Amino acid sequence: MKTRYLFILMLLISFASIGAVAFTPSLPQIATFFNVSNQTAELTVTWYLVGYAFGQLLYGPLANRYGSTKTIMIGAGIEVIGAIGCILAAPAHSFLVLIVSRCIMALGAASGLKMTFTLSSKLCNVNESARVMGLLTMAFAITPGLGVFIGGILVTYFNWTSSFYLMVAYGLMILLLSRSLPEVYQTKNPQALQLKTLFYNYKKQFQSNSVIFGGLLVGLGSCVVYTFTALAPFIAMETIGISPTLYGMYNFIPVVGILVGSLASNHLGKTWSPKTSLKFGLSISTVGALLLMALLHLFPNALGLFAPMVIVYFGLSFIFGNSAALALQHAEDKGNASAVMSFINMGSAFIVVMTLGYVHTHSIMLLPLVFLGFMLLGAIWYSLLIKQNNVT
Repeated sequence: MKTRYLFILMLLISFASIGAVAFTPSLPQIATFFNVSNQTAELTVTWYLVGYAFGQLLYGPLANRYGSTKTIMIGAGIEVIGAIGCILAAPAHSFLVLIVSRCIMALGAASGLKMTFTLSSKLCNVNESARVMGLLTMAFAITPGLGVFIGGILVTYFNWTSSFYLMVAYGLMILLLSRSLPEVYQTKNPQALQLKTLFYNYKKQFQSNSVIFGGLLVGLGSCVVYTFTALAPFIAMETIGISPTLYGMYNFIPVVGILVGSLASNHLGKTWSPKTSLKFGLSISTVGALLLMALLHLFPNALGLFAPMVIVYFGLSFIFGNSAALALQHAEDKGNASAVMSFINMGSAFIVVMTLGYVHTHSIMLLPLVFLGFMLLGAIWYSLLIKQNNVT
């Protein structure tokens, strides 16, 4: 894959994730501005995930009908509209406008994740796709971490709307760069958006064990990331007592884990099978979660919160790419298969974050306990994927 394509795909796969996290340093400020509780403020994350999840099902048919380039442009345009709506929620002083606009933002930005999976699977074979997806997860290390850092600075020197101006600019950049990507759909299907066709295609994909269990494993990683996104700001700023700017700076610590892990996954993927890489990733992330629990119990400070995430995210780097590659390995209709896989991925994150919204505590111990629960589920999804699909 050409280097310039890889760079654009890194930005594209991060499109929705940076929109999800860049504003998180302002969550306490948003709660104060709209006079809502912390749990209510977290709805800005929850409803973002609603749009993110259902957006995955939108872009499979759109890509089959209009091609990859136009589909990315459509998604970027919707995201810009949503980000502008978030900005307008301030003068309107309407938390409802903010929630709806966040959902629209995610609906548009969802094109990034789905189309990245589609482009990488169409441009690469399964082994190369796993390595490329490993490299693409470096975007989770660079752009979201940078987004939280910039968001922390913006909210410190301006106000909570400033991060949404950032997302307007990001969406416009994706809109322009999408023209540089190759069109991977040589033929278009005029019936792709018909309800009968949609139902048939998605029913077929939801019957695929590879897509289901592979999507759940990818979702494991997303659940960890978005759980940390939802809980960490309140733990760090209210319980531990650090400033939004420092919170943004500390978010660069976990970045090291994904950055190194992505490079390691890409290198080891040349000799390791996806099965071996997945087993390794789950084991490492479990060790990281146990260390997080121990350090937060013994040293309830910022380093105790962020340092173990290096190990957790290192393990996740092996999970994301290899799970996606196995999920799409035998799919004939990679467009709709990647859409369903991404829907399961983000749907898992939505359910988890929504559930956390009903937990009326931000106890430090809650975060590692939830992570350990994810790892147990991950072991189950891994076993079912290997058993039911005879992966070697």
